[in-house]
Amino acid sequence: MLKPHAIRRLGTTLIELLVAFTLLTALLGAALPLIVRHQQLLASARTYRLALDELSNQLETLTALDAAQLPVALESLAPSPFAAERLPGAKLAAALDTDGDQPRLTLSLTWDEPGRRDKPLTLVAWLDPSAERLEKQPQEEQP
Repeated sequence: MLKPHAIRRLGTTLIELLVAFTLLTALLGAALPLIVRHQQLLASARTYRLALDELSNQLETLTALDAAQLPVALESLAPSPFAAERLPGAKLAAALDTDGDQPRLTLSLTWDEPGRRDKPLTLVAWLDPSAERLEKQPQEEQP
């Protein structure tokens, strides 16, 4: 048979359990959206780094070309298969302008991510106009 003191203690334990469960539920309810948002930010940062690498590689490849090859390469500009697979809806755009007397190449990359179509990732490179002349000049042979 239970003593009256044990019955009162059993009621206190149930109340403590109910309060602990309520606090745990409130804590998980507040922390879970933060955890989900953190995972979304990590995924977004990962795709941003991938897009930046792709844009940097494309820009480096294009700046290494001479003036005659550049327009042809700009017409056939497309994301690499690796980037196209990991960046859904990836589209590259290029513009060749002049900034004073130097040609300027602007590359932009957009992909399907909320807000990314409005704000494409853009890199700019200034092309060396004297590089074309240097290639055409005969090189002196070194002994």
